[in-house]
Amino acid sequence: MANDFKHTIIIVDDEEGILKSLKRLLKNIDANVLTFTDGREVLEYLKTGQMSLIISDQRMPNITGVELLEKSRQLSPDSVRILLTGYADIAATTDAINSGAVRYYFNKPWDDEFLLSRIKESLDLYQVTIENKRLNIILQNQNEQLKIFNKNLEIRVLEQTREIKRQHEDLSKSFMGTIKSFSTIIDLRYKDIGSHSQRVAQLVSRLGKVIGLGQKEYQDVIIASYLHDIGKIGLSDKILSKNPKEYQKSELESYQNHPILGHSCLYGINGFEDVAIIIRHHHESYNGSGYPDNLREKRIPLGSRMIRMADTFDKLAFEKGYPTSKVLKEAAAHLVEYSGIDFDPDLVKKFIEHDLAQSYIIPESPETIIVRPFELEVGMILSSDIYTNSGMFLLPKGAKLSAGMIKRIMKIDSLDPVKDGVKVNKTTKKKEEVNVKAQATIS
Repeated sequence: MANDFKHTIIIVDDEEGILKSLKRLLKNIDANVLTFTDGREVLEYLKTGQMSLIISDQRMPNITGVELLEKSRQLSPDSVRILLTGYADIAATTDAINSGAVRYYFNKPWDDEFLLSRIKESLDLYQVTIENKRLNIILQNQNEQLKIFNKNLEIRVLEQTREIKRQHEDLSKSFMGTIKSFSTIIDLRYKDIGSHSQRVAQLVSRLGKVIGLGQKEYQDVIIASYLHDIGKIGLSDKILSKNPKEYQKSELESYQNHPILGHSCLYGINGFEDVAIIIRHHHESYNGSGYPDNLREKRIPLGSRMIRMADTFDKLAFEKGYPTSKVLKEAAAHLVEYSGIDFDPDLVKKFIEHDLAQSYIIPESPETIIVRPFELEVGMILSSDIYTNSGMFLLPKGAKLSAGMIKRIMKIDSLDPVKDGVKVNKTTKKKEEVNVKAQATIS
């Protein structure tokens, strides 16, 4: 979104005192704040453009707040709407919420701090909605271009089958590369977690293969794993720097809203609807004590239950750096202890039965060496995380290098050099070569 974007907030109330009070409340928010005493004037003004937020009193002489907000949906559909009301108007308020005309309502007198937090959240939601629409337009244009391209291909299908297959594979790799790049951006938002999203995706991938997910379900949960914390990009540095146990009420509310923001970020993108739902519910607990919707047991999407377990395990395992075998056992024991409470018992059982925690253990080797990116070879195993000089995370410790990985490392290294070279476990590669030769001999 453009850097010069500025929100516009409309406040309508027939009492001047209320308008002045709300303007004072919003004085520290960087937004254009417009006040009206007549809702009919607001409807005329909305014809001039989109507004970020509309705050309206319910009881006004010429038009009620509910009527105003319902009509405003036609003129400014993306605006977030807040209704100020009295207890006597609760029936009309409920109808307005159910119809989608109102997102929040507050009884008079309101709590300033709580109202301000909801206003800030509404502005964030509006900005995300507008950005999603912009991205959706880009995707639609790309889809149209792809349709035109496919029509031109029809006359060459027979001779181009192999080339199309290669292009499709490249697009798939590029797509997942883009998803991984997004996850890197998310991890950079709070560096203390390091390559958390990448590791969660790897663990979920192993678990998905164990339980036999279908292709579409597997792809959705892997994408959701990489992007599960995307909503945290909208959180302030102050909140991200604190331990959740130290949060004040308003901070905890903001933090627990990040799955909803993540859901909103992705739901408007074609093909990402199921991914967005998985992200929304990845903090639900099996016994219904989680957030944001207090779902329980099988009502929680399977992908969300998988990420919930992998996310917790990884945070416990990497709380104090790369884990030892003892720390991994303690993290696995935590899953067992809270099986049926926080985590799906069936998934915990699969995790333990297949000893998925062992995938984090990287054998130390006296032949660990540091090489330059162009010296990397397929089959080498990383002995430490790879970062560039600018701090961009590329791959986690323990990753087995493929040709695609090496190509990506070299490409990025040409623009943003890899910091301190690449540390690899060369012994593992040699053993792997021996095994391949032995299998070839047997066959």
